[in-house]
Amino acid sequence: KKLLPVTWKEVSWGMLDCRQERGFSSAIPNAQSFIFPSSLSRQMNILVSGARGELGRIVVQFLADRGCSVVSADRDRVDLTDARACAAFVQEHAASIVGVIHLAGGIRAGDSIAETSDEDVSWMMSLNVGSAFNLLRATIPVLAANGGGSIITIGARAVLQPTGNRAAYAASKAALVSLTMSAAAEGKSLGIRANCIVPDIIRTPSNLTWARGNEADSWVEPEEIAEVIYTLLLPTSGISGSIIPMFETARRR
Repeated sequence: KKLLPVTWKEVSWGMLDCRQERGFSSAIPNAQSFIFPSSLSRQMNILVSGARGELGRIVVQFLADRGCSVVSADRDRVDLTDARACAAFVQEHAASIVGVIHLAGGIRAGDSIAETSDEDVSWMMSLNVGSAFNLLRATIPVLAANGGGSIITIGARAVLQPTGNRAAYAASKAALVSLTMSAAAEGKSLGIRANCIVPDIIRTPSNLTWARGNEADSWVEPEEIAEVIYTLLLPTSGISGSIIPMFETARRR
């Protein structure tokens, strides 16, 4: 299969604006079939990092429409890579949460392993893994004290299907997936579930600016990811310790 050319744009604390190859179908069915009545999610308080990103705004609105209350942990409010600042923010603003959605992250890519700088490696590890570790370390005791809850993180297709010139990014996201699975294992006795959604290119306005022809027709919609996130948050969900690929949309265009 001939690969598309790869171009990269650095984006932090939101979702990716990047070009990757296509050709694989998602194994996840249309999440619309999993939607539950909003009465089940009423009074659910959810912390969302990256809430002002293109995916984050859709997720926040999707949850609000179903009766959830959202605590936004964006970089203008807290630096999640700072452990003390993260812990203080959670203590002050998120004492009643029953869910954590970690959307924040970033990418610098395009270089081979040999050419990737120490700065880029450190930046991606801090942003993609360090921020998640700080957030989970601060929120797991809160979720446990509130009777349990759900943790959802966002990985990347590069974790499951690595390609060249994005090794540090893939490694940082792989560490995030591992962290999430560890949280699922530790959370069993606490009533805490943890899962990681692994998307490919997301059909956001910024990504559509560089799409060629009809290639964006297969990209997963932010609303589809929001639907899966909502399902995983619900107290009726028994799903934990899962890595959920969402490589292509399930919608027909």
